[in-house]
Amino acid sequence: MALEKYLEQFKSINGYKASGIMTFTGEVLASDSIDANIDLAMVGATFNDIFRSAHEASEKIGLKACKETTINTPNGQIIMRCSGVKAKVHYHMIVIINKDGNLALAKMEMEKMVPRIMEELA
Repeated sequence: MALEKYLEQFKSINGYKASGIMTFTGEVLASDSIDANIDLAMVGATFNDIFRSAHEASEKIGLKACKETTINTPNGQIIMRCSGVKAKVHYHMIVIINKDGNLALAKMEMEKMVPRIMEELA
């Protein structure tokens, strides 16, 4: 599998810092970072736990598992995206961009990648 090829597309997005593809349990399958301070295996697993908690909380109130979440901080944004809890392959993606990064473009790229990565993982 050449999952890294999908992550290459994020590098052209203004403000890009790091990205990854993970199992739904948080194991990193592929990652990329242009920021030496980002250990994606560590932070990815932490944000994955937060995302899975959001899945559970959303289901508890009848909204089904969340598809996407964005965490905004003073210095950046973390976007988590799910292929779908009941999808052929349940996996998560993460993209980290700086505070002025193009959040809309990152989300659009993630949306386009979901089915292609799912086919690769199947």
